[in-house]
Amino acid sequence: MAIKMKYSSELHLLEDLNIGKEKAFEFVFHRYYSRICLFAGQFVEETREAEDIAEEAFVNMWNSQRDFENLLHLKSSLYQTARRIGLNKQTARQRRAARTDNYLADQEQFQESQLQHIVYAEAMGELYTAIQNLPPKAQQIIKSTYLEGKSNQEVADEMGINIQTVKNQKIRALAILRSKINKDSFILLIAGVFIVEKFQ
Repeated sequence: MAIKMKYSSELHLLEDLNIGKEKAFEFVFHRYYSRICLFAGQFVEETREAEDIAEEAFVNMWNSQRDFENLLHLKSSLYQTARRIGLNKQTARQRRAARTDNYLADQEQFQESQLQHIVYAEAMGELYTAIQNLPPKAQQIIKSTYLEGKSNQEVADEMGINIQTVKNQKIRALAILRSKINKDSFILLIAGVFIVEKFQ
């Protein structure tokens, strides 16, 4: 139901509004509320949110120092206030969305990192067990060449055997390891990523 006009003139309305008469506020609210709601809709997705912005704009107008010169001044003030509130809500929503996106991205990255660590740990454990089960000389040669980075000649000198024996033992040891462990673990061995202390 439409609100009946209670003021005979714009001047009378503004005078009452400026001195804080509630009936003037109610008149202005009912007259311009729907317009401010429509305007506020550009900043939010839900009708209820637009209504909240409009209501807040009117409350701010009522609580502020009022000295409106004409209705155009009044409406301009309401639109500007609604715009400020709407932009603030829009910015807050975008920040929340950004935080959510960042959180989800961090969680995904964290989970991926955790999975990589699990795979690494499993591969390392498998490799450790396989090396420990090699014959003693083969185990020493694998540790010295792949884990300590020593040359075949250095290993031969340390063990008091000829270099060809080192090569033959290493080939046999690698064949055993390749048959006992998965591809990832074997690649880790060839890459020499483990330090010998882990196996001592």
